[in-house]
Amino acid sequence: MSEALALPSYRDQAPGVAERFARLKERPVILDVRNLTKTFEGGSGPVVALDRISFQAHRREFLCVIGPSGCGKSTLARIIAGLDTPTGGQMLLDGKTIDGPGPDRGMVFQSYTLFPWLTVRRNIMFGPEVSRGLSDSSAEAEAREWIDLVGLSRFADSYPHQLSGGMKQRVAIARALANRPRILLMDEPFGALDAQTRAQMQSYLLQIWKQVDITIVFITHDLDEAVYLADRVLVLDAHPGRVREMMEVPVPRPRTRDQFVSPAFIAARQHLEELIHPPGLTENETLPLGRMTLVGDDVE
Repeated sequence: MSEALALPSYRDQAPGVAERFARLKERPVILDVRNLTKTFEGGSGPVVALDRISFQAHRREFLCVIGPSGCGKSTLARIIAGLDTPTGGQMLLDGKTIDGPGPDRGMVFQSYTLFPWLTVRRNIMFGPEVSRGLSDSSAEAEAREWIDLVGLSRFADSYPHQLSGGMKQRVAIARALANRPRILLMDEPFGALDAQTRAQMQSYLLQIWKQVDITIVFITHDLDEAVYLADRVLVLDAHPGRVREMMEVPVPRPRTRDQFVSPAFIAARQHLEELIHPPGLTENETLPLGRMTLVGDDVE
């Protein structure tokens, strides 16, 4: 890695960033992951998906997790959510061991997981009624607040099939937050959206995050998305999944899309690119394809 791309160099391009991270680290630790390991049984023996993963997330931090295919990003999110069990290690949420699903963690997936037979209002009311035991009237009052927060008041009585992809994900975010979790886990939630809608959803998410006392752990494969959204980026290696680096994002807040061409943003993205795809490690692969055309001219 060149000296110009070292972390201190591009951090220095954004005045005030060091102070911002000093304040972040003074906040309480919400999530403490210690030596987390996950092993699957494969056809030719055990496969280590996660190997002694350790990190912390602070209150109201936006933490992105990136890494090459097979690094265990989604597995990590599912284990924190309690949807899968670790082979070893420990996870603490507010100092208490995580040993299964709970309303203190919300999750938003890439696929649209709304109940298709319920309206937007009823989808968001589901958690407060079932998990928190609120009455119908209290759950509806809370649902109205979340619907307003995500900007879907006009669609409160619409069904999921009547919404666009971005609207569905806004409802999914509101439904997850309606349980008032300590952590919101998001597993590539915008991966199925077109580029324009994805950009809108990133902006919406930052606006929502500012208004809610929530820590976000966001899984993504998009390096621009990670730099745009995160306070810090957890970079994982693959086969097995191990922590490569915890990178502090040097781009000042509030974030705007104009920052995509700023020196700090470009340097941060390039640093992540080199962590995931080190120079010289991967070569261009030549596929063993046979000739499938009789056209006389070649293409490059």
